[in-house]
Amino acid sequence: MNDDAGSVEQALSGGDVHELLKVWEDFNRGETWREVSATGSDQARVAAAQFLTEVREVAALEALRANAKAVELLTARRWHVIKSAREAGATWAQIGEALGITKQAAHDFYRRRIEEQEKYLPDLHDAAAARAVLEEAKED
Repeated sequence: MNDDAGSVEQALSGGDVHELLKVWEDFNRGETWREVSATGSDQARVAAAQFLTEVREVAALEALRANAKAVELLTARRWHVIKSAREAGATWAQIGEALGITKQAAHDFYRRRIEEQEKYLPDLHDAAAARAVLEEAKED
């Protein structure tokens, strides 16, 4: 249990999205098998008991923290992937569809991220390259 708590805490304090998603999945698997253990057949309960001895114990609040941090990390990287998609020839409509939003919302998201990077990370940001794919929106 202490090792579980330490590994969960390490995942929560780190920036590895894969580890954060593993925390989220461990919680959900544990919940599923606890439900099977409480309501399943005798054979299912035996299997659930075995699985529960092997799964990392994750509290609900830890799972929520992991989920929030993973979403934050994935969203932060989204603009890089949008840029790559645009450079590969994707339209704003296609990008919006892939994200489940409108093409204008995708365009606006990307534009706002560029502005944030120009404001907070001007020395680490290639504004010309980022804006090159933004300006092509008029062609969509």
